[in-house]
Amino acid sequence: MDYLDFISAISDRGQIKSFIKSDAGVKQQESKLYSVFAAWWQIHAPSLSELPKTKKVMELRAEFLTSFVDSLLPVGLLDRFKVTGVVASWWNEQRYELRTLSESDFGALVNSWIDTIKDALEQDEDEKKKQAKFDPLNHKLVGRLMPDYLQDIAEAEAKIAELEQQKEAFEQGEEAEADAEEGEESEAVNIVKDLETKLKYLKNSIKEPKKELKILKKSPLLTKDKIAELEVFIQENEAEIAEIEAQLEPYKEIAKQLREAKAELKILKDELVKRLEAARAALNDEDCRDLVLAIFKDGLIAELERYVTAHRQQVITAVENWWDKYQVTLQDIETERDAAAKKLNKFLQGLGYA
Repeated sequence: MDYLDFISAISDRGQIKSFIKSDAGVKQQESKLYSVFAAWWQIHAPSLSELPKTKKVMELRAEFLTSFVDSLLPVGLLDRFKVTGVVASWWNEQRYELRTLSESDFGALVNSWIDTIKDALEQDEDEKKKQAKFDPLNHKLVGRLMPDYLQDIAEAEAKIAELEQQKEAFEQGEEAEADAEEGEESEAVNIVKDLETKLKYLKNSIKEPKKELKILKKSPLLTKDKIAELEVFIQENEAEIAEIEAQLEPYKEIAKQLREAKAELKILKDELVKRLEAARAALNDEDCRDLVLAIFKDGLIAELERYVTAHRQQVITAVENWWDKYQVTLQDIETERDAAAKKLNKFLQGLGYA
């Protein structure tokens, strides 16, 4: 009987996942599946584009199911149930949109997507809580029709995230940063609040002395010593106030930039519908058809990728289970057994049983 072993390149269980994902054979087989899919789409997409004319929704579904299985099953990566599941899941996800398409045209379907986004944005907070969370920016139409707009949103959000990190780092101070570099946890502190509290205290502490100084300077009485004492007190505190304000100046600038960045992001998001409608107005019937077909294709590819990823994970899990079960060879087990037997035999001899 032949025995198999793990290759020497794998010395740890944690290496199995990355090894399988990067394996040339795995990549080749997955690439072949996507190539076959691309060829299948090229052949059958025209049937989908004719749906507004033919109105034959169920006939199209039957065509897609049968031809998809016939084309992708021979690749051998996914079994019949999984291949069928890909197109069936996609069809179920798009069924209402496909029905809309069969009853109108591609332009009307694009308009319905825009209406869905507008309705979601116009809901009040209570309505949004009742329904499943819906992010208009993640709608498939936005991603396809306005990629530059989404890039602007992403850059604005990245800028806010960076400024928030700077703000938090400033609040925690240098000691917290040093502790983090050394891998130590520091107590939660807010340097800014401490400085602002101290600043408020110092400003309050010189209010009365300033009033008193003003009165004394107008008094004909000899109060030079008292005036000098007050002036020194006020000067010392004002110097400390100036120092704290200088320390807080960079923080104030960060906070200002953060407010401006958040305002810019809000303006961008508020322009979503306006930009969508402008982009829609620039589309003719052919553009709408190409846009919808591209979105449908994206959805089918995403569903196929989901099944491929799940299948790959099954393979990884199976190999990891083999590792857990067979990482100790029979020879190692027999060696340990013989060593344990010898040890036991010595104990027995020592006790006079052998």
